[in-house]
Amino acid sequence: MNADMLYEYYGREKNDLESSVMPFVIMQKLGNELHVTLVSDGLCKLYCADRAEVADTIENSIFTTVHPEDVEKVSSAMVKFLSDGSLKLVFRKLISGAFRTIYAQGSSYYTDSGEKLHVIWCGDITDIVNAEKINTYYDKMTTLPNMSAFGVLAEQERRRMQSKGIVPAIVYFDIRDMKAINEKYGFSRGNGVISGTASVLKDVFQKDAIARFSDDHFVVMTGKRHLEQKIEQVNDQVLRNPMGISVQLCAGIYIDDKGELDIFAAIDRARIACKTIKGDYTRKYHVFDRDMFTEYRQRRHVLNHFDEALENGYLKLYYMPIIRTVTGKICDMEALARWMDPEKGILPPSQFIPVLEDNRLINKLDFYMLRKICESLDTQKQLGMPLVPVSVNISRTNFEVCDVFDEVLSIVNEYNIAHHLLTVEITESAFIKNQQFLANQINRFREAGFNVWMDDFGSEYSSLNTLQEYSFDLIKLDMRFMKNFSLTGKNRLILSDVLNMISKLGVSTLAEGVQTKEQLRFLRDAGCDKVQGFLLGKPMPCEHFYQERIYNGLQYDDVNKTSYYDKICATSLEPHILMSNLGGFIGDNNTTPIAALEFHKDTFRILKANGAYKYLLEEIGQDKDMIYNDYYHWYRTLSPVFADAVKKCLSSRKSETVINVEENGIRISANISFIAYDSKTETGAVLVIITKVDSPHPMLAQESEAHEIEVQEIETQEIETQESEASDNKQDE
Repeated sequence: MNADMLYEYYGREKNDLESSVMPFVIMQKLGNELHVTLVSDGLCKLYCADRAEVADTIENSIFTTVHPEDVEKVSSAMVKFLSDGSLKLVFRKLISGAFRTIYAQGSSYYTDSGEKLHVIWCGDITDIVNAEKINTYYDKMTTLPNMSAFGVLAEQERRRMQSKGIVPAIVYFDIRDMKAINEKYGFSRGNGVISGTASVLKDVFQKDAIARFSDDHFVVMTGKRHLEQKIEQVNDQVLRNPMGISVQLCAGIYIDDKGELDIFAAIDRARIACKTIKGDYTRKYHVFDRDMFTEYRQRRHVLNHFDEALENGYLKLYYMPIIRTVTGKICDMEALARWMDPEKGILPPSQFIPVLEDNRLINKLDFYMLRKICESLDTQKQLGMPLVPVSVNISRTNFEVCDVFDEVLSIVNEYNIAHHLLTVEITESAFIKNQQFLANQINRFREAGFNVWMDDFGSEYSSLNTLQEYSFDLIKLDMRFMKNFSLTGKNRLILSDVLNMISKLGVSTLAEGVQTKEQLRFLRDAGCDKVQGFLLGKPMPCEHFYQERIYNGLQYDDVNKTSYYDKICATSLEPHILMSNLGGFIGDNNTTPIAALEFHKDTFRILKANGAYKYLLEEIGQDKDMIYNDYYHWYRTLSPVFADAVKKCLSSRKSETVINVEENGIRISANISFIAYDSKTETGAVLVIITKVDSPHPMLAQESEAHEIEVQEIETQEIETQESEASDNKQDE
């Protein structure tokens, strides 16, 4: 390949990248040779060499500066990097006559003109190579101290500043839109943004105490003087990243002029100041002021009294019922925490959960609640109550501080609770990082018999990717889907498609925030398996559910028929699902009457039905209020011909057809397909698709005629396709 084909940067873009304090190199592979496109000042400083020397070493003699024991590891890692575009590597490199330990990470991407470039960021971790120190005190990706180490370092730095008459300040940095960056550019390049930001902070704040707290959050202990200019400098430098990603930081400042406040309390104030401007892109920093004291006092109260609340049982277990749409009865419970504070009264979860997450204390609450759930299930078992699964949310930070699976398994086994009675909920935002790790954790839970749900689907950028990458038993739709719900609005169309898509993946669905009967009816007939919301039941202390009939009239599902109901829930009201059984029949589910019916002792009841089926029932004389209202208890006896066809279908598990069954002057033909059968109760469920309607009513007749034409066209197309395929096969032979 000709070296003239090497990608080049020009003008201001080149100057910005070369002058960047981030230690990185951009390379391009031409043929079998690796060429350096650009080297930053940050990498030159790290390697103690000028730009030409660094480029020459990388291109021509890279292995002469690598420790002999690491040569093979570096070579293999580079070959893999150039192939799959991802690099994480620790190796020793000769710098200024001594071997230094370097942590390198990289990613590949394509320019707008189509060239593939490879970017590698580097950091010197020589002083923290001890594995115990890395895990305990340092963040390996950025080589910065972590939250544990920062408390000690910042206290020392504050005393040093005070001895020299310097007013200390805590600065809390947050990278704006980090989730969007990960979604758009990928996690590997997103990690590069985080590493690059760390390099900028180290360069701008030099000898100050700096730490990476979590995710895209950094904290600095520095002097008050020229602080605003330094924050501007940081924002300017982070824009000089090699991928051309627009990166912005917002910062919260707490001026520690008295020097009496606990370090972590000072950080908390800086965090609050940062949060107030996170959505305001016109402001880069904000100083903590008196107006923020209310929120600060609330956060401090939580932190100061959390252990006391656990010890004294102020944190209570509440249950919120989850209803199966086809039965209208309780099939699951969601466990919720409520803090009954003797001083402040009831603290809402929004007031203490984020505080515990920010300070990595949420694991103590989650496992405390898990024990309470096990105690509750044990009590219900002793009372002879029906036992439905209970879901508990596991915060993403738990996966970073402990082995969540081992902790959950230990507690559940201690109380001898069957694993299928516990459901692990993982919030969608947890999947923006550590993808393979979380996939392994999910598999461990499922293999051990636990159900795993994804919570808050649709609240983050990564929803569709998450469905593709992970295996769940159920997807819980974020309550925003129900906000401003309209039967004629866009969200109805979107929600229908989302439910249909998830159903095709073989995964159950649950909708939160159901507040009206219109929402409930729509969700049931659109194929949503489970629902919860204030229409059905508000969160109540777990003791309220220790009885057969719950406080608002709800009852428990028949737990012995769970498998039967699951099959019904998994059945979509779409004609095309019966293609194999009906010889290629496909219809329009907006105009083709379709319903799932339950049959018991010659009596039918509707489980779910589409609008066309309800309209048909209205035309044959059924009660309109019953049709369009709740039909959980609507039973009717159908014609003997139809009943016999259903009995045959349930017995043979094969589709049956009825032709010209007459009711109220309307003749109906239908296909009946098997869904499920419960032998203990001799109850079966079938899917009914109306294929023909002979009616004096124009609308039904038109729909039926259009449907017949459509079926004929499809059958003709299939015959032509089959003949064409047969001809092709004969020619191939």
